[in-house]
Amino acid sequence: MRGSRVLLKGAAIMTAFSLLGKLLGVLLRLFLSSRIGSEGLGLYQLIMSVYGLFATFSTAGLTVAVSRLTAEKAERCLSDGVRTLRASLPLGLGISLASTAVLWGLAPLLAERAVGDGNTASSLRILAFSMPFMAVAACYKGWFIARRQVLRCSSASLFEQCVKFAVMAFFLTVVMASTNDPATLCMGIVLGVTVGEACSFLYLLCAYYFLKGRQKKKDFRPTETFGYSLRTLTAVAMPIGLSVVATSLLHTAENLLIPDAFEKYGGDRSGALSAFGMIRGMVIPLLFFPFAFLQSLVSVMIPEISRLGASKGLEARDRQIGRILSVAMLFGVGTGGLFFFLPEAIGEAFYPGENTASALRILAAVTPFMYVQTICDGLLKAVDGQKYTLRYSLYNSALRLTVIFLLIPYTGAMGYLLLLVLSNTAEFCLCYFRLKKYAVFTVGGGKAVWGAVLCGCIAGLGAKQITALPMLSAPISAATAGTAVYLLLFLLLAKPLYRDLLPQKQKKEGVL
Repeated sequence: MRGSRVLLKGAAIMTAFSLLGKLLGVLLRLFLSSRIGSEGLGLYQLIMSVYGLFATFSTAGLTVAVSRLTAEKAERCLSDGVRTLRASLPLGLGISLASTAVLWGLAPLLAERAVGDGNTASSLRILAFSMPFMAVAACYKGWFIARRQVLRCSSASLFEQCVKFAVMAFFLTVVMASTNDPATLCMGIVLGVTVGEACSFLYLLCAYYFLKGRQKKKDFRPTETFGYSLRTLTAVAMPIGLSVVATSLLHTAENLLIPDAFEKYGGDRSGALSAFGMIRGMVIPLLFFPFAFLQSLVSVMIPEISRLGASKGLEARDRQIGRILSVAMLFGVGTGGLFFFLPEAIGEAFYPGENTASALRILAAVTPFMYVQTICDGLLKAVDGQKYTLRYSLYNSALRLTVIFLLIPYTGAMGYLLLLVLSNTAEFCLCYFRLKKYAVFTVGGGKAVWGAVLCGCIAGLGAKQITALPMLSAPISAATAGTAVYLLLFLLLAKPLYRDLLPQKQKKEGVL
């Protein structure tokens, strides 16, 4: 019971801040789409795809490894947990400085060959300076999550978002107000990214020393040497890092190839960037906006699941896994129904005139798989199954690259949307059934799943009728009213399913 309350409390705190951060992110994308357009957003996505590969290499596995090992070691000796953090700092800093040097040196080549615009080299070099700050901040975030100080991580992320927004707005509206060149405007955007990462690092550093000063000094010495802590940290971080890096590498290749495939289909580079920017820069972030709660759950559950398995045994751990996946399934079905039945109203409210409705409806059908797959990925890492996340990411990326080469040049954006549906469904199946080999859990039955789908359909049809009222002709009012009606109906109809999603034993214990 106490573990559940701690987990949900931490997730609730992170959710509140994550929702605020995502709201700022949506507002920022609305601002960017109006200032640089879908073509500019497409170019920005290509720049961030290249940068994301290097940033992922700098931080991959650090937060997860530090949080997991600190949670396990601090149970017996707090000083061992502190030593894990201290071992992670030089490791993260060394890797990130190497990434910075490589990105700085290769920026002109990557801008020309990968992004397709040599003028974006300056943007890549500006972004290179953010990686050391990002890597060290990732270590501190892992420490705070393990010590159940999630408020500090969440507030740091929100602070970072605010700084990014302010810096971007200043450069795009004041310093660069007289230009509409996408490459130049992207420089203003990436300056905001770099300054935001630096401010987040400083915030976490101050929070760590403030917390450290308030804690009572322990009268015992660490039981592990620095070298041993570094080796154990590397052993956990390496497979996770390789998985993330490999996935990021293949996703970067995917993001760079898609505009070319679109161009082959339509024969227009500007149109290809616009289509890519619409899907990657508008539709997918909108679909994942409600994911804030589950994303927070993923962040806090890894150390909690590890701590639970070490202190109370595998049976208690497996029950917790079942509860988490049950919530994720119900949440994913509800969210998918919202976007499936109201894509026109929601799309026009956020991105007027961009014709995002078709893409939203297609991807809404696979939203439950995307949500639950992300949770399964995190749970596999929590139960020491991180090597399989690497394997499945490679399988999935190979599938996506094959389809991009063979199908998208002949089908365009529609083929890409179908690819997203197929690949996310396949990765969900792989992760879910692998997790079943590590843990014994129950995630509802067929009646619960189909009951949630039925509730979503009824709520969606009712909300769709509301958005058709003449008094709600404005997109914003139609989206607001439709969403409110959908959520109210879905929560009322699905209320009996909350208990049905859990095993009978858990209901008697009063969990959740």
